[in-house]
Amino acid sequence: MKNNIKNIIISGILMASVCVGCADVLNKNDLSAVTEYDVWNDGLYAKAYLDKLCRDNLPAWNSGESGNSDESHDGNAIMYGELTTASINEWPYEQIRNINILLANVEKGSIDPETQTVLKAQALVLRAWRYFGMVKRYGGVPMIMTPQDLNEDLYVTRTRTSECIRLIIQDLDDAASVLPWQWTGEDAGRITRAAAVALKARVLLYWASPQFNPAGNRERWNEAYIANKYAREELEKNGYGLYENFEQLWFEEMNKEVVFVQRYQDPGRNHNWDSGTRPYEPASGYATGHHPTLELVESFPMKDGRPVTESPDYDPARYWLNRDPRFAQTVAYNSCVWELPNATGTRMLDKVRLWTFSGYEANGPTPTGFYFRKACNPSYGAYEIVRSSTDWIEIRYAEVMLNYAECAAETGQLGEALDVLKQIRRRAGILAGNSDLYGLKTGMTQAEMIAAIMLERKVEFAAEGKRYWDLRRRRLFADELNGKRRHRVYNTLLIPMDDFMNVKDQVDWNQDYSVYFEDTVDELDKTNVINFRDNYYFYAIPNTHLERNSRLEQTQGWENGTFNPLE
Repeated sequence: MKNNIKNIIISGILMASVCVGCADVLNKNDLSAVTEYDVWNDGLYAKAYLDKLCRDNLPAWNSGESGNSDESHDGNAIMYGELTTASINEWPYEQIRNINILLANVEKGSIDPETQTVLKAQALVLRAWRYFGMVKRYGGVPMIMTPQDLNEDLYVTRTRTSECIRLIIQDLDDAASVLPWQWTGEDAGRITRAAAVALKARVLLYWASPQFNPAGNRERWNEAYIANKYAREELEKNGYGLYENFEQLWFEEMNKEVVFVQRYQDPGRNHNWDSGTRPYEPASGYATGHHPTLELVESFPMKDGRPVTESPDYDPARYWLNRDPRFAQTVAYNSCVWELPNATGTRMLDKVRLWTFSGYEANGPTPTGFYFRKACNPSYGAYEIVRSSTDWIEIRYAEVMLNYAECAAETGQLGEALDVLKQIRRRAGILAGNSDLYGLKTGMTQAEMIAAIMLERKVEFAAEGKRYWDLRRRRLFADELNGKRRHRVYNTLLIPMDDFMNVKDQVDWNQDYSVYFEDTVDELDKTNVINFRDNYYFYAIPNTHLERNSRLEQTQGWENGTFNPLE
């Protein structure tokens, strides 16, 4: 469903009329208004209301979370241990109230029962998504399941985390029982049974992970395994799978890998991923936002699947050669071919290269020596760059597979986990090798298998905002990042600029790169080392909410905290 702009406009009127009500002015009807009665008695209006809910609540493009990990620069307060009780404010109760209004009223009108049921099911998934977003940050939060009015007790308390998870799962189960596996035509992109099933599997994976389950409760892992195995198998039966072309999966809309998506359409509904990710000039003067670290660059294996630390084919001076094909499809580096339009929208000549060396990028140079190229559409001109309509894929089938693999490994099903890793690497273009293991180690222990899965997630989902959440739910910050600094590559030109400009199009850069450039490793975290504190696994409820509601408890680990997020 590329968002229907007419419906969005209508739904803005509806949201106001349903949430506020219509004024009684001189006892005359406002003939230009859409009443609450109209909304729940007309399928078009009700769908428009749901469209507005989708626009307000579906996950969207977000480059900021990459910096809260080792895959990109930045992160600041989270990475350096400088959070306060006001830092993390995810409190979307206004949006949840609007969802609850539909859930409470859609079945009261004269819309046909099938439409009522499907509208309600999609809203249930939106509510589950919103509550999950809070729970994974704070632990238990107030679970408000009906639209409150002023006659109710508004001083709600935090619900136990376990009860929050139960209610989220209940919403997803109820939705999955009635939604179709696929929507077609102009409805393509609406919330499906596949999205509900896959999101449930993700929620249970989190619930079993060390963030929520530091004692390693096996029952939770077994429950997560069952849900994730079901999601993987049922989605495959119903037409989902790995899209053959990793690089193009963002540009072939609604391909078979897309499970849970927010669709965009210009004019009226677009985003700035392309302009915020590209180099300054091809981005039409927009500042670039997030950049790969050297740590991420070195995480990509070689084309034979082996780590760079173990492969005789790895050349640190020409680190881009013989790599996992996902490397060149995800990361742009000094001297790489990256065909992009310039600021006027004119297409550059064939085999235009990116240069990131010191002194070349006059404006907004990359702070890491690299750019993300994933999901940057090379066909965009100047207009589209700043008004991108590339869909955001929150859950793709590759994640369904790797979620399942992790649960399989945790429950001792190492063969099932290995099979998933091999399929992911085969799609990536990694060579099978004589052992048909795609570079994976033979006879991996359970711990080694889990580590391999987490590395595969880091590479497969680079720039997709998954790494930060994986580090949190697996409680990996202390072991993998704390006390360390992220790094960049600083490129220095060894010849005069005028000479370089004369020869840059004649040089074989794969062969003679080191003749013209010296690459130096430098620290990104100049002032502080990474210090993700233990209490950050469950953030503080901002004081502004505690001050408005004296019955809310603060999270344990924070000042005056009494609420246990592990219960």
